[in-house]
Amino acid sequence: MLRAPRPRPSFSNAQVSAYIFTPCSDEYAEPVPEYYRCRCGTVRKQTRRNGFSNLMQHVRREHPSFEAEMRAATTAETSSLIHYARRTPVNRFGWLEWVVKANLPLVFCENPLARRYTSLEPISVETLRALMESVAQLVGLDIAGELPDRFGLMLDGWSHASVHYVAVFVCYAVNGVAKNALLSMAPIIQEPNDDLSARAE
Repeated sequence: MLRAPRPRPSFSNAQVSAYIFTPCSDEYAEPVPEYYRCRCGTVRKQTRRNGFSNLMQHVRREHPSFEAEMRAATTAETSSLIHYARRTPVNRFGWLEWVVKANLPLVFCENPLARRYTSLEPISVETLRALMESVAQLVGLDIAGELPDRFGLMLDGWSHASVHYVAVFVCYAVNGVAKNALLSMAPIIQEPNDDLSARAE
């Protein structure tokens, strides 16, 4: 006797899980790894080793009409890219915050031990550098947008390991509140052929 083949599901387990569940957050709005909250309020654990089986077990038992609901939703809502888009900015911000606030070199993100002992997903030095440049440009646009017609410039110099540096700050007031922002920082040119690019530093 031949058995009819099982119909292929309309949505992948990843798409169903991303549609029904959202990552749990702690009291500081930081994601809690491996824990997800269903639309009904139930919290389930999902590990990389088990894939989506734990989440799908809950969906099939508690939400049997999920396929019809997902078919009625828009493609943007049911796509697994929503889950990816939520995770990626959090991951990128995590690496940026860690490297900047801990004053670490950019190559730290490719350190095997750092990758082993963090819950952040791996990121390359090139990606991290591009993110930092993008953030710097956005901050520059922010400063330019609120800069009044009258402002001051302040220079600050210092030395470290026999290298002399100069920083340029802009000083201005917004609604009576004084603000200072760092515009540029670089070593002072000693010789006409000095390479002052970030790569040289």
